[in-house]
Amino acid sequence: MRSDESNQKLTGQQQRILKLLFKFRFVSAGLLAMVMGIRREGVYQVLEQLVSKGLVTKVYKEEWRIDRKPAYYYLNKSGVTITRKVMDVKESVVHALYKNDEMTNDFVEHSMKLIQCYVSIKKYLPEGSDIFSKTEINRFTQFPKNRPDMYIRTPEGKEAIVIIVDDKPLYIVRKRLDEIITHSEDGGWGGDNYPTICFILKDHSAKYSFLYTTSKKLESMGLEESELPILAATLGSFDEPVASPWSTPLKPKEYVKLFA
Repeated sequence: MRSDESNQKLTGQQQRILKLLFKFRFVSAGLLAMVMGIRREGVYQVLEQLVSKGLVTKVYKEEWRIDRKPAYYYLNKSGVTITRKVMDVKESVVHALYKNDEMTNDFVEHSMKLIQCYVSIKKYLPEGSDIFSKTEINRFTQFPKNRPDMYIRTPEGKEAIVIIVDDKPLYIVRKRLDEIITHSEDGGWGGDNYPTICFILKDHSAKYSFLYTTSKKLESMGLEESELPILAATLGSFDEPVASPWSTPLKPKEYVKLFA
């Protein structure tokens, strides 16, 4: 990378954080430190360096101090261009990120929830497992048109998709599930088995209602749970890493691991 493109050459840690900003879009220093497994102070320093280089935008409002709400960061247009070169990918891969500055507060909050869930889920996956974000899988056509928030793949070939719908009414959640079931039946997925379908909902009431109607739907379709595994959890389950936050339509009040 030429020095005139980013004022000076980027360090390895700066490049790593740029890639994570591509992955998650909006981050706080604290959440990013959890992803990276290092001290928050170190992440904060690198983020501020990238802000100084004109590659990252920082957003903070004085009224947030009362609620102890942290600043958040995102790639600005110059940062997206540099990150594309760091990652050596086509323009189309990062195209959506050029509109980062137009995203709503709800979108920003959703990105933060995604990171929290990512950290919690990652902790209990087999070593060598990968979790890809919506931004990373957006260009791959085997996924449903409305891409999931996460796609998980273990070294043994087990797969799952995760959809965070804590801010959606239940009729929208059910419609989203219908779209995924239709996709699973259309044969668009390349593997032998469709990934486990995981929904993260607002609270226990929403989770139980979703699992009840899902159980009835699978029954009406003549499907066994093992034919199309569907799990649900509450957003609060991911405040701290938990091995078994998920429940099934058959046993909504019991907890299971993602990959039993």
